[in-house]
Amino acid sequence: MTRPPTPPSEASASATQRPDLLSLDPVPQLLQRIRAELSADFDSAKPTRISRAPGRLDVMGGIADYTGSMVCEATLDRAAAVALQERDDRQIQVFSFNLLDDNRPFTLRIPLDSLANHSIDTLRAEFNQPGRRWAGYLAGCLAILREQGGLDLRDEKIRGMNLALLSTVPLGAGVSSSAAIEVATMINIMDHLGLARDPMQLAEWCQQVENRVVGAPCGIMDQVSSCAGESGRLLRMICQPHELLPPLVLPAGIRVIGINSNVKHSVGGGMYGKTRCAAFMGHKIILEKMREIGRSQGATLTSDPMKGYLANLDPDDYKRLFRPELPEKIDGAAFLAKYGPTIDTATSVDSNTTYHVQQATDHHVFEARRVRNFVRHLETAAGLPTDSAERKLAMNKAGHLMYGSHLSYTNDALLGAAECDVLVDLVRSREGAGMYGAKITGGGSGGTVAVLANISPRVDTVISEIMADYHKKTGREPTAFMADSPGAWELGTKTVD
Repeated sequence: MTRPPTPPSEASASATQRPDLLSLDPVPQLLQRIRAELSADFDSAKPTRISRAPGRLDVMGGIADYTGSMVCEATLDRAAAVALQERDDRQIQVFSFNLLDDNRPFTLRIPLDSLANHSIDTLRAEFNQPGRRWAGYLAGCLAILREQGGLDLRDEKIRGMNLALLSTVPLGAGVSSSAAIEVATMINIMDHLGLARDPMQLAEWCQQVENRVVGAPCGIMDQVSSCAGESGRLLRMICQPHELLPPLVLPAGIRVIGINSNVKHSVGGGMYGKTRCAAFMGHKIILEKMREIGRSQGATLTSDPMKGYLANLDPDDYKRLFRPELPEKIDGAAFLAKYGPTIDTATSVDSNTTYHVQQATDHHVFEARRVRNFVRHLETAAGLPTDSAERKLAMNKAGHLMYGSHLSYTNDALLGAAECDVLVDLVRSREGAGMYGAKITGGGSGGTVAVLANISPRVDTVISEIMADYHKKTGREPTAFMADSPGAWELGTKTVD
């Protein structure tokens, strides 16, 4: 079943221009460890296919992806690498060197027939058993390809496979460690089986793995960024559901940096899901108010003027017409009795939970506008001389929108973290030293802070000072993400003998 991979689109760099996949971390380490530690499972006489997908830094947009906002994302030099080798039986065996290094169970064997014959719901329950959830990110790719891509896993010509993972994307840092694993695995399996692929479809199926197999209610932003991101540029996407825009080239001399607070967060955590659900509850209430307004004017509203996305609601109309209709708090039972379920497929309203609907809706409606203005200011700065006052003003405006986003994460989305507040305050206190803005990223509640700054030795020194001050204030050891790397689509996969 192994055939050459589908080549990337013509818009991607040619093979001679692309960086060498086998030289990028952590691929060399993965191959070395397979030879040294998994020689009993990986046959040196058989070819092994290698893939790599980076983590991502959420510069602007964050959780507003699932309500249709534009997002701006950077790739990191931290990445997940996956090695795939075909087996002679019909067993899927997954290995995690990260778990091995943590002295935890690091291998799991799953019959291919189990993935072929069980529903996604059944597989989700099985992977959620203790010690098995991690394997869902890898083996779940085959289950989704079966359901969504029409792959017949009952075909006896399809053999089993060994899948070995090594990732340098830190867990719980808000830089999409899970998306990197899913993308690296999915692109590897699809190329191994000779399945046609395009980057957006691949990313959508990876999102399905996370939402439905693993059970984390993420949007598609992380998977698209890991797959289609480019070095030196910000990936721009309107998440309706996933319209890629031309990448955003940062102004000359400007970069984005990530500082990991070392406070772990989880997209599967309770508050993330509650905030997401509350935003869709707000959408449902607003839509009902739109219908009421239409009836009062003798019209019948047959479709959603927002097209399913809060990002399409004008913020001024929202403040004037709809925000007063939203409850500050409502329990799930009362909401369901009056409005019924929401349109969200990744969350459901819990009758016994109280939701902060107005705050969650505030964040998503206004965040969409903040992102649009952020991009506009950076594009303005890119067209101005580097030493002009006008450029500095545009950069400051972009940075202050990041501060506004950070504040909204805390006060409206309820996904802030005291330690991330410390990092943002330390950046803001050094604005005169080439720092423009900072914000908590991704799912919030800890994780990484994104920083917009100049490229200069002075800024490198300032980042070190910020990290030292943060350690003194919190007792936590931060980590800086200073570099980027190509997305999985640009690199493709490669076989080694």
